[in-house]
Amino acid sequence: MKILAVNASPHKDKGNTALILTPFLEGMKEAGAEVGLYYTEDLTVNPCRGDLTCFCRPSGTCIQSDDMDWLMPKVREADVLVFASPLYVDGVTGPMKTLIDRLVPLLQMYIETRDGHCRHPPKDNKIRKIVLVSNCGFWERDNFDPLIQHKRALAKNLNAEFAGALVRPHGPFLRSAPQSGLPFEDILDAAKTAGRELVQDGVIAEKNLAIVSRDMLSQEKFMQVTSPMIGKLVERLGREELS
Repeated sequence: MKILAVNASPHKDKGNTALILTPFLEGMKEAGAEVGLYYTEDLTVNPCRGDLTCFCRPSGTCIQSDDMDWLMPKVREADVLVFASPLYVDGVTGPMKTLIDRLVPLLQMYIETRDGHCRHPPKDNKIRKIVLVSNCGFWERDNFDPLIQHKRALAKNLNAEFAGALVRPHGPFLRSAPQSGLPFEDILDAAKTAGRELVQDGVIAEKNLAIVSRDMLSQEKFMQVTSPMIGKLVERLGREELS
């Protein structure tokens, strides 16, 4: 099984998104999958220009020449596409959205009815799986709902299967957990198990997705800790701007 993962965090492997993505991919590797990981920070991917050439050409070749030239063949070969991104304004980061827009060459320009809905047919018969990995600083899990809905829609449009979302609310607390004494090992273990499950069984158990996104502290405690911390940050950055 071939896995293609893209991490859109500007902090790459040092970001909070990687805290969940890394064990997830490790679990896949342990199960025997071939995993390729790429960072949008290292890629040059231009915005889609709406030219439609990639729709019309059987090869799906874009009129632009950038890193999608070599990345698209890997996308076509992949059995699982993993989109990892911190939550930005209810969605993915800008570079990730740009990359997703450039996946249009997977489809044909014709329109068909699939599952009672008008869609573009795929250029191949491969049924890929799509997984979302995301992190945010807010306490509530439902902040991810718009993003999850978008990835479900993307899966339908690409004739793919949405295999699940590993989302981590109040993500910074996962990073500070070893120092703060908050329990966290089960979250990382569940992410790794989810990777193994997807490769071995083709599905991720809901219980493991739930563990990945479980509360690490109460909302009240979250506010007690977060508000003073943000206040100090705003004050510090304000002094730096004036200096």
